[in-house]
Amino acid sequence: MNFADKAFQSTWRRLVLIQGILLVVAAVISLLLKGYELNFLGALMYGGAISIVSTLINVWRIRIATDTAADNAALSMIELYKGLILRMVVVMALLALGFYLKLQPAALIIGFVVAHIGYLFARPVGTAKRRVG
Repeated sequence: MNFADKAFQSTWRRLVLIQGILLVVAAVISLLLKGYELNFLGALMYGGAISIVSTLINVWRIRIATDTAADNAALSMIELYKGLILRMVVVMALLALGFYLKLQPAALIIGFVVAHIGYLFARPVGTAKRRVG
């Protein structure tokens, strides 16, 4: 396994870990503010799980596109677009399923957004720290 593969694997694992931590923090805050309301907490966790599933789909499709890039750059770009479309379809379907199951919409969206904020905190391995000034 070369450095790029190790860095990619480390980055996506850290991203999923950060998403999970943020989701647990949101669950603890909801428990403190709303008490033990299972419907709200379940919807919150379901929304976060959707975000984590979205991340894992993205990782899977990027890996396919990277393997394809050595042979054909255009085909690699098509794989990235297919991954984007698949990711959006799965997210919309899972959100629709959550609404169909009568989960609390606000909690569902809050969980999704909180876990998705993990993208802001997961910096790729090997990137230099920013210098101010």
